[in-house]
Amino acid sequence: MTDSPVTRIAHKDPKLPPPVDLPEGPEWVETLGTFDAQMAETLVLAVRTLYPHDGLPDRVYRRTVHAIDRLATRAPAMAQIFAEFVDGADGAMPLAFRDLSEGYRVAVLKGMEGSMAFLLVQRSAVRFLYDDVEVWEAFGYEGASVHLGGYVRRGFDDLDWLPPVPAGV
Repeated sequence: MTDSPVTRIAHKDPKLPPPVDLPEGPEWVETLGTFDAQMAETLVLAVRTLYPHDGLPDRVYRRTVHAIDRLATRAPAMAQIFAEFVDGADGAMPLAFRDLSEGYRVAVLKGMEGSMAFLLVQRSAVRFLYDDVEVWEAFGYEGASVHLGGYVRRGFDDLDWLPPVPAGV
């Protein structure tokens, strides 16, 4: 096992669209079709609280919310459920969700766990966050390989973060 991380290049099927290139600053919310800035920032914090990865930059969480916004733009009924989620998260404590500490954000989300709004946010977030090429690279997942000839000739057994297999196994 090596002490230094190995950078892996992730490959997404070239037939799929590339990741959305969002502005880095607060103007990223101007790219949204349905969510306003308050909703978007609340959802970014909710997704980061649900799926906390210290090594991932805010931009991957923003891209996740951007993808959720596209979904909401195409399905107004879903947009209403996302709005209900934000209203519930912001109304659960005296402070707005985005002004809470991480511990209180976790408590708010735990209180919402069984609701349809929570489930929609949770399932949408997991779908879009973990389908981001930048997330794949951060985790060492190389992605699709069919268009590159498959895994067999590309080192499918090159996992350097696992301990060696004991002799005789």
